[in-house]
Amino acid sequence: MSVAFGRLDHPEMAGTNSGPNDRLDAHVVVLNNYLRKHHVIALQELAKRVRKLTVLLSVPMEPDRNWDAAWEDLDVRIQKNWMLTANWKHSTGFNEPNFIHIPIDTGSQLKSLKPDVVFSYEMGFRTLLSCWYRRFHRNVPLAMVGNMSQHIEQERGMMRRSLRWLIQRGVDYYTYNGPSCKRYLESLSIPEDRLFHVPYCVDPDIVFKGDRTAIDESDHSPRRLLYCGALSPRKGILQFAESLKHWCDQNPDQLAELSIAGSGPLQQAIMQCQTSNLAIRFLGNCNPDDLRTAYGSTEICVFPSLADEWGLVPIEALASGVPVLGSVLAQSVETVVEEGRNGWIFETTRSDSMELAIDRAMNCSRLQLLEMGEHGRKSVAHINSSATAEKFCHVIQAMLPDLKQCKSEAGGSDDRLCD
Repeated sequence: MSVAFGRLDHPEMAGTNSGPNDRLDAHVVVLNNYLRKHHVIALQELAKRVRKLTVLLSVPMEPDRNWDAAWEDLDVRIQKNWMLTANWKHSTGFNEPNFIHIPIDTGSQLKSLKPDVVFSYEMGFRTLLSCWYRRFHRNVPLAMVGNMSQHIEQERGMMRRSLRWLIQRGVDYYTYNGPSCKRYLESLSIPEDRLFHVPYCVDPDIVFKGDRTAIDESDHSPRRLLYCGALSPRKGILQFAESLKHWCDQNPDQLAELSIAGSGPLQQAIMQCQTSNLAIRFLGNCNPDDLRTAYGSTEICVFPSLADEWGLVPIEALASGVPVLGSVLAQSVETVVEEGRNGWIFETTRSDSMELAIDRAMNCSRLQLLEMGEHGRKSVAHINSSATAEKFCHVIQAMLPDLKQCKSEAGGSDDRLCD
């Protein structure tokens, strides 16, 4: 089942296009905890569309990430930050460290930068401090960038709910990355005309763009599945491996191979799921070239998450022509996976739901998998960094209705052109 977003853009924004040659005359400041590659490429596109873009980060990179900070040509400044570590215990059964950032110099940084508009990620201390700045600078509108899901947010404690009540009093507009995020913001009684859709984008360096060919059904080669992500309880990969093992035990004449790109504490437990007709291969932490190769050589991508506010892997897989066998508890699966057309949907918290979905996927012919992969590529063709940057521009134009546009060469940075 595919879930529609409803209104993706405000009516007054229809038909607007502030492309790279038509920059908005605004200094935009974006605050976030750290940047992943999809943030970087979207902000690079946004930088082409505004007079000036500055990014304030709490930390260069969080301690549980397996890659180095890389900001390319963005103007990035690291804030003075207090980082606390809390234990995130979820009703689905996992425990995971959660990093809380308090960038204490937010007010002074914004005062120094003198932005025309501010985007602050999430509904935490970063946005609360931005609200405080907004209180004394009424001509500088503030938008909260919402990357969250109703499934995750409904379990937040009293402190977070109180914090969000304060934030609502200071934020002008809100963005949402998917339908679950929008439902959560609507549950806070945020009006429709203050909500904008700003989706994630995909790193094109990871996407496999080559042709895919069907394997001869008569050669009895294993059905190839791929999992990309951390081997942690939140990702549901152990439950999936156990369900796949059970299916293989019930179907001894069928061969399966599960390749795992990632690392984590569950590796040994997952290894125990191997059987005579189920091989499990560990690829370790992969760079973009290795991930692209993995997408190009697999037949099904699995994403059994117990709690993902989005989940980029399903989008990368679909863009690579690989159907997705995924959990509805990942917002990307809820948004783009259509049952039987470009993938299969299940609930990781229910073993019967997962095993039925595995059975549907494993019993597809290889020709059907190719057709589903083609549908997958078409279903996410609109997801890219340019589209995300345009959505940000729509929000800016709503917050600054009298904003002028200025001409510049593509990618230019001469602010005098906007005078």
